[in-house]
Amino acid sequence: MNVSAVILAAGKGTRMNSDVPKCAHLIIDKPMIRYVYDSIAGAGVEDIITVVGYKKEVIERILAGKCRFAVQEQQLGTAHAVLMAEEYLRDKEGITLIAIGDMPLISKDTYAGLITSHIQNKADLTVLTADHPDPYGYGRIIRGENGEITEIVEEKDCDTYQRRITEINASVYAVDNKKLFATLRLIKDNNQQKEYYLTDIVKHFRNQGYKVSDYQVPDYHQISGVNDQIQLTEMEEYLRQKIIRKHLINGVTIHSPHTVMIGLDVKIENGVIIFPGTIILKASSIGKGALIGPYAFVDNAIVNEGAKIYYSSVKNTTVASNEVIGPYVSVNNRGK
Repeated sequence: MNVSAVILAAGKGTRMNSDVPKCAHLIIDKPMIRYVYDSIAGAGVEDIITVVGYKKEVIERILAGKCRFAVQEQQLGTAHAVLMAEEYLRDKEGITLIAIGDMPLISKDTYAGLITSHIQNKADLTVLTADHPDPYGYGRIIRGENGEITEIVEEKDCDTYQRRITEINASVYAVDNKKLFATLRLIKDNNQQKEYYLTDIVKHFRNQGYKVSDYQVPDYHQISGVNDQIQLTEMEEYLRQKIIRKHLINGVTIHSPHTVMIGLDVKIENGVIIFPGTIILKASSIGKGALIGPYAFVDNAIVNEGAKIYYSSVKNTTVASNEVIGPYVSVNNRGK
């Protein structure tokens, strides 16, 4: 079945207090939007449209050559944003995955699981949900007597009872493409924000007799979004620790791990020893028995087996087996 994706990345992110578009802010070594794109592409989706708006050229530069772009000139809500992609998807058969550009922790496995669940359940709309210990700020999942999702209510529109619900909407959906765009035009802006909420799609699908299903992600951290610089820092630290744990489990020795930063795409073989103050970023790979650090900076470099780098920087570089770099050396663009 044909699967397309729409990534919503048009917002400024007012609470970031920054001129940089929210989805362009870095987490470790990649802009937020790249994590989202990489996970969706990793789930096997090839046709991706990114909706841009505020300083659109920044997002377009980050994703240049990777996807198509639709422009939301006015910020009129998430339903309106998805509608901007209609020119690309209007007559297409299949499924559209809708994702949010400021949720960089959702894995490719979660996106793939959502799509698979949607197909297996023969659903017209599948909503990604999570049980969250602190649901404040998120839309709540409202279920009927039989456990089916009846609607999603945004935080600002919740009554007292609804605010106590801990199952939240992740703002990620798999939806029948043709039914999507026909239904988007039914959504009104009769809410406190005077915006066209994409969440209203649930009740409109149900009113039309379409099948609405759900897929729950077990780790609520995945659907955490970023609204300000504090949350950005917290998310980066959560991801940093998760990456460190993965390498420790795989047999990498990391001294003083709280001082070490490793990018999500870095590959490290077991038996490598990493010393304090080390940063390893982007598409770097570290071979068996290599010693990295202390205070080494490795950026997009191939470090072969048994090499040693300490008190030095290597970038866009291939380091030979058993080669020693350091102390106080800077190597860039050599053999890579």
